[in-house]
Amino acid sequence: MTKIVALKSMLAVASVTALLAAASAAQSQAVPHTPQIKYDPVAEHPPIPADLKVSCTKAPDEGYQASKTCPVIYYGGYKTWIYSFNDNRVSFALVTYDSAGNVLQNVTRDGARYVFDAISDDKGQRITIVGQSKQFIAINWSDLPH
Repeated sequence: MTKIVALKSMLAVASVTALLAAASAAQSQAVPHTPQIKYDPVAEHPPIPADLKVSCTKAPDEGYQASKTCPVIYYGGYKTWIYSFNDNRVSFALVTYDSAGNVLQNVTRDGARYVFDAISDDKGQRITIVGQSKQFIAINWSDLPH
């Protein structure tokens, strides 16, 4: 009897685990309701608007060292790449693309360059983008297409 109860318990746990795994997989494929930061390979960037460049750095305080990945903001069905300017001004260009690679928005934020990291704050509903010399800018979620 004990073996049968133990077997039933194990089967119940396995069923719940399978359901949770399926729900998690479905959720990971769903469009996020909050911005998600992912690190995409530099080589996978979409077409870059004129006067901009991909400049992602490995460390914020050791001069520019090219990284193989860049933080990209995924929000709704869109991706926002964080570019620097060819003239090396201390500004980021946040360029949002649709799924076909069309530019939806191109916004300049002054205060930092050469992106190192991006951090999404659920409570404050903003994203902080850290660049060279640990300089940073912040953008509200509501300022991004989604």
